[in-house]
Amino acid sequence: MELWDRQTFLRHVVAAFGRGVLVALIIPLAVAVAFSIPLHATLALIGSGLIIEYGAVPVGIVFGLTPLFVSFVLICTEIGIFLALYDIFDTIGHTSEPVRQFLEKSRQYVHQSKSIEKYGILALIPCEILLGVYINAPASWVLGWREDHALLVTMIGYVIALAIMVVLTVGLLQVTLPGLVHP
Repeated sequence: MELWDRQTFLRHVVAAFGRGVLVALIIPLAVAVAFSIPLHATLALIGSGLIIEYGAVPVGIVFGLTPLFVSFVLICTEIGIFLALYDIFDTIGHTSEPVRQFLEKSRQYVHQSKSIEKYGILALIPCEILLGVYINAPASWVLGWREDHALLVTMIGYVIALAIMVVLTVGLLQVTLPGLVHP
């Protein structure tokens, strides 16, 4: 792995943040504007999604957003977080010699593990459900998995957790506050 200079490093970090912001913020807001969905509720959902990931479902539904739109926004937020984190870690790995050496040693050590060799990238599904994207993206990078494959598997785990959360939230709100949830 070649090391990058400071200018290349900064360009890649800005691109990583830009890609994350585009997917996590701009796309959901553009859709909200296009379909006349309240921006304050959409921004609250995005902010909550950045912190508590799929746990933000009740926030969006209580604000009166449809479960479909809540799912769309949270999926966009999750993808944006993953892409930004993965790219930032990749950039740091190309910029710092100690990080590059750590990466090489970690990959060698991890690939000696029977569990990693047995389950491989599919281990990201329960990892996403239990720990979240803030662990999955760096773990994917350290293990040397391709970004697109790791993102796909991470999103499978996320969509499972998100669907469960939507069903539970809608069900509980319909039982406790009938008429609040709009399908």
